Amino acid sequence: MTSQFTFGARVPVFDANVRVGDLHYEPSPCRNREQLLAEMDRHGVERALIYHAHTEELSPVDGNGFLEAWLGEDGRLFPQWSIMPTADSIAQVQGLHGQGRVRSVRLNNTRVAGLPFRPWVHGPMLTWLSENRIPLWIPVPDADPDELVSTLEAFPELVTVLVGAHYLHALWVRPIMNALPNAYLELSRLEPLCDVEALCSDYGVERFVYGSWYDRYAMGTMLFYLHHTDLSDAELELVCAGNLERILQGEGAA
Repeated sequence: MTSQFTFGARVPVFDANVRVGDLHYEPSPCRNREQLLAEMDRHGVERALIYHAHTEELSPVDGNGFLEAWLGEDGRLFPQWSIMPTADSIAQVQGLHGQGRVRSVRLNNTRVAGLPFRPWVHGPMLTWLSENRIPLWIPVPDADPDELVSTLEAFPELVTVLVGAHYLHALWVRPIMNALPNAYLELSRLEPLCDVEALCSDYGVERFVYGSWYDRYAMGTMLFYLHHTDLSDAELELVCAGNLERILQGEGAA
């Protein structure tokens, strides 16, 4: 039987968290830019902030290079460059920044290589990002909460977006939001029922952004859920696009 279920966003949508490219063990369901745009159109997603899968698995420097093939002139896909606290990685991102091409960066998971998220490792990189008002995306599943808070407290002007928090992190989401007033929460995995409304009530709708973390997860799941919360259309528009636009313009600091 053919499904009659259809869904489309009723507000502008700018996805804050999309992965492109193949993993070493699995091809992406979208093999190229055109296929990704078709998937976005299917859900009513107008724009997306993208990073390359190669930056997670092998090399942020090489992965950033592979990201170039996904960009275009239509203004729908925005690059998010990955970074780690090594000389070659920082130099690459600084070069891109000098070309006016850096609006955000994503923290590469160095804990798997034995490097903790501490100022003695990441301090120079975080100082540069803070001084240049470049927001930093941090995947929560890869983070140690104590390292996260204690390090970011030393850089109070740095705007961060914490991505991928879900029910396993429910007990420390609020303490982190309290401790880090310049932290935003991306909502791709925030699954506890009614928690989105409660968090928006507690902290203000301005501190939350929609992201799908496609192709790690389905693009439309959280978008569908957000459209069935108690958020007004004006609040929904901020979560789905407006807050991210402000962050990428360097206006995210509280």
